[in-house]
Amino acid sequence: MNCSKITGIFGWAVMFVLIMTAGQVWAGAEDPRTTGTIEGPELWGVAVIDCSIKNVATLRVKRIVDCNVETQAVVQDWTSGCPTDASTPLYWQLTGVSLFGLTGTPIITKVKNFKMESGGVIYSFDAQIKFWQP
Repeated sequence: MNCSKITGIFGWAVMFVLIMTAGQVWAGAEDPRTTGTIEGPELWGVAVIDCSIKNVATLRVKRIVDCNVETQAVVQDWTSGCPTDASTPLYWQLTGVSLFGLTGTPIITKVKNFKMESGGVIYSFDAQIKFWQP
C-alpha cells in the first residue's frame, strides 16, 4: 500500500471517531436551565411540528389518574426552528402552557420515534415531558 492510501484511511478513521463523539456531547448540552430542578410527574405526548408556511406545533399529552386516561391538546405558533434529529427537541420548553393544571414549566426530557415526513416540512415524535421548577 502506498503512503497516500494509508494517510487517507487514517484520516477517515479519525474523522469518524470525532463525529461520533461530538454528536453525543451536543445531544446533552442543550439544557437551558442552570438553576432549579426538573421534576415529575412524567407525562407522554405526541408532537407534530409543521415547518411549512404555517409554523405550528401540536402536542397531545396523556396522563392516567385513578385508571382513567386524561388527554390535553396544545396548539401553538412555532418559532424555535425545525428539528434536525431526535436530539434537537430535547429540553425544549413549552412556555406559557399549563398541562393538567400542574405547576412548573413543561420541558421535553426524552424523544422517541422521531420521524421526518412530507419532504422535511412535517416532523413528529413521542415526547416525555417533565416540569422545570425554579
